[in-house]
Amino acid sequence: MFKLIPEKTALLIIDVQWDFWKFKLPQVPPPTLLPNLKRLIQFCRSKNMKIVYIKHISHNRKSNFFQEGTEGAEIMEEIRPLPEDHIVIKHTPGAFFNSGLDDYLRKHTIENLVITGMQTDHCCDTTTREAHALGYRNYFITDCTATFDMIGENGERISREEIQRIETAILSNGFATCLTMEALMALF
Repeated sequence: MFKLIPEKTALLIIDVQWDFWKFKLPQVPPPTLLPNLKRLIQFCRSKNMKIVYIKHISHNRKSNFFQEGTEGAEIMEEIRPLPEDHIVIKHTPGAFFNSGLDDYLRKHTIENLVITGMQTDHCCDTTTREAHALGYRNYFITDCTATFDMIGENGERISREEIQRIETAILSNGFATCLTMEALMALF
């Protein structure tokens, strides 16, 4: 059976910041997201894997979202980084663009990325595609990523569950292995 090597694998936690809980009301991320992430982080720590927190800081001063120095830009307390974890600041949807993330991962000989966080169809998708283009093997964790409902071009509501299902189907076709947290843990 195929096994992942912890020393060659890093956990990416993308944009799990207070603004998603504060400003997306009445729809906030699913209640299972933080407990699932907490459990996965603990598992990865037990394997001595590199853990990388990706933090979005907006350059758009007209927006209230993800402004540097605000509570909204802070990583959720339930999954707060430890001193040995690495924090990457990004200003665009993709975590690799002008952030130093690729340099950090290559310095630590990382080949496999476990991708988690917010939003499935935005920053998680963009980061997965960037990582694929850079030659990483991606493991997109379906129960540790989340998004929100959207309104389609004809005014119809598209549920976050449908967006999640479609997005993981798209990523599964060449960009990542999409699997649950349990299935990922079985690979170690």
